[in-house]
Amino acid sequence: MSAFLEAIGLTRRHRDGDAVQVAVDDVSLAIARGELVALAGPSGSGKSTLLGMLGGILTPSEGDVRIAGESIVAMREHHRTAHRRAHVGIVLQGLALVPAMSVLENVLLPLVPFGGARRDDLERARALLRRLSLHEKERAPARQLSGGERQRAAIARALVTRPSALLLDEPTAHLDAESASVVLDVLAELARDDHAVLVATHDPRILTRPEVSRVLHLERGRLVEP
Repeated sequence: MSAFLEAIGLTRRHRDGDAVQVAVDDVSLAIARGELVALAGPSGSGKSTLLGMLGGILTPSEGDVRIAGESIVAMREHHRTAHRRAHVGIVLQGLALVPAMSVLENVLLPLVPFGGARRDDLERARALLRRLSLHEKERAPARQLSGGERQRAAIARALVTRPSALLLDEPTAHLDAESASVVLDVLAELARDDHAVLVATHDPRILTRPEVSRVLHLERGRLVEP
């Protein structure tokens, strides 16, 4: 099984006053399509920073990221952004849904840089909302959604550009058991559909799911044995 998403010796440092803090320290990993991988670790362990580098949002201080076999660190910024948009969907903790916009409008937002939604894009967005049991809410403003519905809307938005990899940061945080189960069912289905799925979490409801291929443990910015 070949890797679709790779980190090679990733390190991220930042300055805090006179001190230099290491958020991620020499991390290497590989995730193939068809895998649902959990990245476990307590708050402050570097999970969000690692996801940001893997998604091409943050630039590593050292190391490399390869998506679909290509190094994104060596790319110019606009090429890196285009490559990321083509291959990776990202759902961050804040979700960043626009409250006053409808669910459907939020899902279609990633298509704006490509010239906006065409008819087939609109059909795909509606198909995603049906798949995620949100089709009855497509015209509702995002501010009216429950926590679980907001999470599913953010996943639909991340998938609308047809990425092969999906990165999620604490997708079940603050969700009740029923909502969390629905979201986890969706992620397991995406892995079965040949997506590479990486979930940063410290939620045992994810870590103990049988569909999870592997659990990676991050502590103080380094991968460690459990």
